[in-house]
Amino acid sequence: MKITAISLFIAALVLTGCQNISKQDLEALQAKAASYEEQSQQLQAENGQLKQTVDALKQRLAEEIEANQVLVEQSAQGDIKVTMQQAILFPSASFKIDDAGYAVLQKVADSLRNLNSDQHIQVIGHSDTMPVHAKWRDMFTDNWDLSARRAGQVARHLIWGQGFAPEMISVVGKAHTVPVASNDTEEGRAQNRRIEIFIEK
Repeated sequence: MKITAISLFIAALVLTGCQNISKQDLEALQAKAASYEEQSQQLQAENGQLKQTVDALKQRLAEEIEANQVLVEQSAQGDIKVTMQQAILFPSASFKIDDAGYAVLQKVADSLRNLNSDQHIQVIGHSDTMPVHAKWRDMFTDNWDLSARRAGQVARHLIWGQGFAPEMISVVGKAHTVPVASNDTEEGRAQNRRIEIFIEK
């Protein structure tokens, strides 16, 4: 909108032969209009690229989306979030990705290859509120540890297995602090045990 307003204002000045604006001021306005135009074109290109990424994710993950195992969302600001249930990535009480999990992550990685190298991918691990069973505490002490390790395994696979630049990726473990469903039922707890891949615009 700013681009149009400035361009129209400059055109009006030229057409009316306004004498109250200097050549220097006019050139400054023209430069500002050109800058806004460049920013607008860049924004449109970024939005188009992100839309292509969302479309690719939804197409490749259609089966998992239909089974309510994966959710692909895009915010009004353009950020993309891919939510994957723990059960399709990891066995219970484990942070090692299984074969089905690698297959899902392959689809995700293939859909993200058109991202610019300066875009940021955040891998976020979430858990339910059930405490880690005593017999597993030699591997991880609590849900903070478990959620972070699961997110870390996904990040490692994206970097070492899929060739994404380490600088693009960060890892966060949030344990039980951001539930999306009630932890009072097994169904709700299953929804809360998840990995999110968040692509910032």
